[in-house]
Amino acid sequence: MKIMKTLFFQSLVLTSVLASFNVYAVDQSICNPGAKVELYNNGSLKVCQLKNDYDANNIRCKNGGPVSFYDNGNLESCVLSTPATIAENKCKQDGLISFFIDGKLKSCVKPDN
Repeated sequence: MKIMKTLFFQSLVLTSVLASFNVYAVDQSICNPGAKVELYNNGSLKVCQLKNDYDANNIRCKNGGPVSFYDNGNLESCVLSTPATIAENKCKQDGLISFFIDGKLKSCVKPDN
């Protein structure tokens, strides 16, 4: 019984330790080689120019465009590769889109029509 309590306690400690780390951090391999890359002090990607299209928050960010992330790895802003509709808001292709840290839409360029 003592072994079970010890294992349970150790699993709780391990879970809390792992939960405190930033589990999802975007790797700078998504950036254009040779382009300026900015990182946060914790090593996570802050801003760069995309090498290829990048999918995040159910949208597609355009290759060659700027992309920025919050220090927890959540997408902050990018240029849309394709039109997107988020919470009934239509956002224009090739327009800048931005999100709050919790992933909710902050702003985007509306279609002309």
